[in-house]
Amino acid sequence: MTEAEEKEILLAQYVLKSKLCKDDPLMFIDTFCYTFNPKVEPYHLPFKLFPFQKAYVLQLKKAIDEGYDFFAEKCREMGITYTTLATLLWYWLYVPGSNFLLGSRKEDYVDNRGGSKGDVSNKEESLFGKLEYMIQRLPKFLLPKKFSVEKNMTFMSLTNPENGNVISGESSNSNFSRGGRFKAIFLDEFAFWDNDTASWGSTADTTNCRIVVTTPGIKPSKAKRLRFGEDGEEIKVVSFDYTLDPRKTNDWLEKERRRRSTEDFAREIMINWEASIQGIVYPEIALASVGDYPYDPILALYCSWDFGLDGLAINWWQYNPKNGKPRLIDSYFNSNKPIPFYFPFMGHPVDSTFEYSEEDILAINAFKNFKKAIHFGDPDVKKRSLHTAISTRQILNSKGIYIQTNTAANEFEVRRERTKVLLQGGIEVNQTKRNLFWLDCIKQARYPQRDENAQGTSPINKPIHNFTSHHRTALEYFAVNFDIQTVKSNAEVPDWVSKIPKWTQKR
Repeated sequence: MTEAEEKEILLAQYVLKSKLCKDDPLMFIDTFCYTFNPKVEPYHLPFKLFPFQKAYVLQLKKAIDEGYDFFAEKCREMGITYTTLATLLWYWLYVPGSNFLLGSRKEDYVDNRGGSKGDVSNKEESLFGKLEYMIQRLPKFLLPKKFSVEKNMTFMSLTNPENGNVISGESSNSNFSRGGRFKAIFLDEFAFWDNDTASWGSTADTTNCRIVVTTPGIKPSKAKRLRFGEDGEEIKVVSFDYTLDPRKTNDWLEKERRRRSTEDFAREIMINWEASIQGIVYPEIALASVGDYPYDPILALYCSWDFGLDGLAINWWQYNPKNGKPRLIDSYFNSNKPIPFYFPFMGHPVDSTFEYSEEDILAINAFKNFKKAIHFGDPDVKKRSLHTAISTRQILNSKGIYIQTNTAANEFEVRRERTKVLLQGGIEVNQTKRNLFWLDCIKQARYPQRDENAQGTSPINKPIHNFTSHHRTALEYFAVNFDIQTVKSNAEVPDWVSKIPKWTQKR
């Protein structure tokens, strides 16, 4: 048989398979798709699906066809993102009415093919970069009539000129997907999104099928709540651990263990959403009781604040006289907002000069019937506000909000000791979405780990400043102020107050 005859037979087989691809996404991906791996030569590899990937394609197809939400948690480098995009590409080619939306936490991760020099260095690392990579390697007879990458694959948009299907893109935002209608929406690495709760809520009316693909995140997230059903939403969950991938041998596992921190290995490789964190500040939070502990209009209300340059946290507390335990009624956090933005959360009318999200409005409505509170906070509240020439204290006072503080207990070591004693006595946490975020913040607050090669010997005594800091600090301000303001008016002193070391008490 001549070389020309062999090529002709091969082409005939390809054409035959292309006809079968119309009804079989597995045939399409296995025969015509490529994947790219810059770590392994020859880099450009025919996409031969592993058994777990084949099962995933069929599960994904079922979710899209029947219209239900689908959650895939994964170990790193399992090829799940590529497999998802290849499946959506099959729909785009063969199934009319297949409009999809692709989302990621930043625009560069959605589409950076315009030469962006942001977070993504290679075109292929973005979602549309992966799509373009696969499309450019498809045989021409498989592509839609009159299709060209230049005309039909613009920024964050891929159009099929033959059947009208469109794949669009969008980065994380509070109005994600609004104004569109889609067969399915793909939310890539959803555990790392900002505006995740708002984004998820806005997708409910735009599609019947939301596809979440993610590794566990490093902060409290909507993804985690979805994974464990904490918000009561129905979603199909599948897990892809490293043992499913034949490339991930024991040698690979040990190599990854050596080159990653304990936390990173647990999260990225072992898919551990609850990885123990070394150096946690308040392990005593494990003693907290979480349940139905609603606001009681008869009891006094206390409000602790942390005013940070990059965020502001508010905690609402009451004291349960039946068991002597403080009760966290609710909480709220936001960032980069001027102080007047928060007045509606204290019962004042909503100011039309500010934009409030749906989550903000829900919080405002939840707090509007709260009685006037006793407020605790940072002594630095007297400093000039970030947004105005007058102090934060003056701005708050103008609305009848007077921050009381224990200046003698302002040092972190004192706040920590008092907070540990308070938590050891047990607290009650009302189970709201905002309080679950608060709880995760307290659980994950930790100290920095000293580098093994570091020469310093002095102890590390201040926690890392990150998303956990503001709720943690608001809790600490409550702990150092609560007994001063309230215990005097109670006939019975809570047991935890008697355990406070005298060196931490106000002199």
